[in-house]
Amino acid sequence: MNFSLTEQARFFAGTGAGYLEDKPAWKPFMKKGVTPKWSRDRVVDVRHIRLEIRPDFDKRSISGTATLSVAPINEGATFLDLDACEMEIASVHVDGAKTDFRHDGEVLTVQFGRALQADKPVDIRIKYSAVPRRGAYFVGPDRDYPKKHKEFWTQGQDEDSRYWFPCFDYPNEKATSEILVEVPNGMTSLSNGALVNVESRKGHELHHWKHDVPHVAYLMTLVVGDFVKVSKEWDGIPVDYYVPPGSEEDGERAFGRTPDMVRFFSEKTGVRYPYAKYAQITAEDFIFGGMENTTATTQTALTLHDERAHLDFSSEPLVSHELAHQWFGDYLTCRDWSHAWLNESFATYFEAMWCEESLGDDEFKYYLDADWKTYLAEDKGSYRRAIQTNIYNEPLDLFDRHLYQKGAVILHHLRKLLGDRLWWKTIHHYLTNNAEQTVITQDLATSLEKVTGRNWDWFLAQWIHGGGHPQFKLKATWSDKTQSLDFSILQTQKQDDLTAIFRTPVKVRFAWKGGEEVREFELDKPAHRYHLKLPKRPEWVAFDPGNSIPKTLELDFSEDMLVAQLEHDDDVMGRVHAARALGGKATRKAVDALSRALTGDKFWGVQAECAEALGKAHSPEALKALCDAHALPHPKARRAVAAALGEWRHSSATEKLALMLNKDKSYYVAAEAAVALGKTRAVIAFDALMGALPRPSHVDVIRSSVFSAFCELKDLRALPVLHEWTEAGQSQQARYAAVAALGKLARLSTEEKDKLAARERLESLLEGEFRLVMAALSGLGALRDAASIPALAKVARTSHDSRIKKRARDTIEAIRAAQGAPKELKELRDDYDKLKDEHDKLKERVEKMESLNGHGKGGKPGAASSKPGRNGKSTPKVAGKAQSKSKARAARKR
Repeated sequence: MNFSLTEQARFFAGTGAGYLEDKPAWKPFMKKGVTPKWSRDRVVDVRHIRLEIRPDFDKRSISGTATLSVAPINEGATFLDLDACEMEIASVHVDGAKTDFRHDGEVLTVQFGRALQADKPVDIRIKYSAVPRRGAYFVGPDRDYPKKHKEFWTQGQDEDSRYWFPCFDYPNEKATSEILVEVPNGMTSLSNGALVNVESRKGHELHHWKHDVPHVAYLMTLVVGDFVKVSKEWDGIPVDYYVPPGSEEDGERAFGRTPDMVRFFSEKTGVRYPYAKYAQITAEDFIFGGMENTTATTQTALTLHDERAHLDFSSEPLVSHELAHQWFGDYLTCRDWSHAWLNESFATYFEAMWCEESLGDDEFKYYLDADWKTYLAEDKGSYRRAIQTNIYNEPLDLFDRHLYQKGAVILHHLRKLLGDRLWWKTIHHYLTNNAEQTVITQDLATSLEKVTGRNWDWFLAQWIHGGGHPQFKLKATWSDKTQSLDFSILQTQKQDDLTAIFRTPVKVRFAWKGGEEVREFELDKPAHRYHLKLPKRPEWVAFDPGNSIPKTLELDFSEDMLVAQLEHDDDVMGRVHAARALGGKATRKAVDALSRALTGDKFWGVQAECAEALGKAHSPEALKALCDAHALPHPKARRAVAAALGEWRHSSATEKLALMLNKDKSYYVAAEAAVALGKTRAVIAFDALMGALPRPSHVDVIRSSVFSAFCELKDLRALPVLHEWTEAGQSQQARYAAVAALGKLARLSTEEKDKLAARERLESLLEGEFRLVMAALSGLGALRDAASIPALAKVARTSHDSRIKKRARDTIEAIRAAQGAPKELKELRDDYDKLKDEHDKLKERVEKMESLNGHGKGGKPGAASSKPGRNGKSTPKVAGKAQSKSKARAARKR
């Protein structure tokens, strides 16, 4: 399962566009008193599930019969509890005989009428109907959105299958399945396994899908609608995708490389794709990014994209993630939710490995680094937890950045410790030894030990059962006297019950002109100090070449060493780390090096890091370099340039951003430029943003970013615009962004009526569809009005969606915390913004005056100039070392 459209989520994480939430202060993952959750006991072995179902589009209801073939595990079973939420149960039969049952709206208790023998199967036939609020969804045209595609689709994970058929809804039970569905004429269907029969009936067809490999209840799926099927194959296995009519070209851009992915995962794991077919189908208003239903993945319709979006947007991360789940999550399934990392961390890492296969090593390493930064944001801004834990309220509490991104980076670390031969041998053993079964972390540990002959409990203890990560601080000082390097490695993370000092081997590369040396160290203490005899003074030092250790890194190296690494390290992450470290220097030498790499480095990711570092340097030279680089070839590098230009309130930055907003070919560059333009607070910004508002784009990223930009601009003229875009009938993605932005902008108003109007509008949206409610919660969180707490408490109490409940509770906590924030803190932030504004304006005026006097852009750094003395004569002024140091000090103060 993927929570978001991956590429879109990475973009929004970088820009602040989309949902506009203030990060909460760090807090424990769970409050005290939350009880451990253990795997459910099983009374019977569910062997087969047969559903005969009729979706009624007009009534938005389902009706049918569920037949479960079960065998008691122990002697003497007299009843069975099944999950069956918000259903009407008409009758229950056991082996053809009608039997008593009790149903309380959530649990269906079936009385067998006798004590059953162990291992002897019986058939339980349940006739039922439902108007589901979860698990199954009807989407289609309505008054506000008359062109919406008409569909019926299901979504089982985590425990929502119980809302559309009676079942044992927990991941420790696997069964084969079949679904017979009445499909209205003109529509098609998709479900698990193979389509074994299609029978024409009056007004509809009966489609019979059958899947003969056991899988868990949450992976059962059914989609019905008007779709076009595009057929492909790999090695005789059908690999299909289904899209709405007219979307075939967009579908090819999104799903066209899937057969190649099936080949790659099959060959690398040594386990051929284990099912009869693989298919993907798009779903309108889907509540996740994608869902790995066995053989039949549901993907959000938002992943479909046009040729212009394809410049710097790809569906392949989402597609490869869900496909990887067919092995990790479907073929092997976590036994209980505390071990869900065995599903999600593996799928996220295999997603990254597809990046390695398709785009190369540089893209792969930088992709994993982006995953790591995503985790770090959660670790720093929200909470820290162990990846494997059974302390949670709802299963979806666990589906976070620790489970996905951190787990993926840890698997990469494990792969590098093992080496590729043992890594892939372990993966093969893990898959084949546990084929079609449920698994726990110990099963992976067993495979690791069997294949390598080594005990890996220490690794799992610190990375999976513990929390946090090593925070390294490095220092390197060369002694000409002893011809040695004083090299220290510190782990500076705070130690507590969750986070310890990490044990890890690390390689360090020492490079000089004409040679290099790589040494390996075993780290297991807070501090290690080495006196290293080297043939020459190293020009640069690379810690953990290849970036295989999950960590943060602080480099206390000389500026010359960092510049040399940025220019000469052939490892992309070495150059990335050097650029980040130089961003904290803000000297002329650092800015010059970053400026050269901004346009000269061969990889766009390094260019992007240089742009960000130059934004932090915030010097006139940095600004010029960024303006000159506004048309870099790679659109993702241009995004970073746009974001960095937003650090200036200067006419040259404003002009370039307006140009990028209006002229760049990439939707996403234009969107980034919009947010950055808002940050400049320029006079032209409001009109420029309003001019961009009518422009359509992929997932409405430009409009969404304009709304984010209004908040950065702090221009209250945008309030009526945001109110207008919160109305039903507006483009949905833009509407969500407007709803979220409304609270943030209204909070800045000194007029109580503006805040009241925003609060009332946002509260009115708390009973809408899922994404609208989530946006409204974000807006109320940003508004920070304590008067909204009763409405939020009602949502937390009554919502049927666990994610909405959690967001509502978190929003209440954030609002209460904000009420205690001192007024002086807000005043300090306002004073800082004002001072920055005045500083940039003054600097611009000085530059213009210098230009008029002949000392502007045409002047050479370090050249002699003159200025009038007290007696009216010119006195020489030499821009030498003293002046450079003065500028450096001023830059550091900024």
